[in-house]
Amino acid sequence: MAITLCFQGIRSGEAIRLDWRYVDFERRSIFIHRSKNGQQRSVPMHPRVFSALHTLWMERGQPKEGTVFLNYFGKPFANRAEGSGGGNPLLRPHNVACKAAGIKDFTPHSWRHHWASWMVMSGCDLFTLMRLGGWSNLSMVQRYAAVSSDHMKEAILRLS
Repeated sequence: MAITLCFQGIRSGEAIRLDWRYVDFERRSIFIHRSKNGQQRSVPMHPRVFSALHTLWMERGQPKEGTVFLNYFGKPFANRAEGSGGGNPLLRPHNVACKAAGIKDFTPHSWRHHWASWMVMSGCDLFTLMRLGGWSNLSMVQRYAAVSSDHMKEAILRLS
């Protein structure tokens, strides 16, 4: 799941709800059938996500449907957005993984900020980023897509 959050920029709730029906290996795309803002979208699959999901799909016997990401017990994560209590069900396992890696102050939602900033620093325009990330307006994109001071320095040095 971390690879998908890192390279696709999808919301953790979208990852929790991701079903094999919406992973298209032929077209190399992921269809987000239900998002936070209610808008559906199809996003191209990053090659690393394609590889990780295809491996997982093969290991699971090439299912045609069913939840993609399962918890430690092999069950779907609780979808707490639908009335089973608040909080992100990825928070605890994510925190355990971050602690083991020596990473502090990085939540599941931080992946989305990281991805948006990385996309902008890689040359992605804000309108394309808005469509890929499922934001409804550019002001929301601007809240997510921060650029590093090194990136700003490189940008200013490109002037001739």
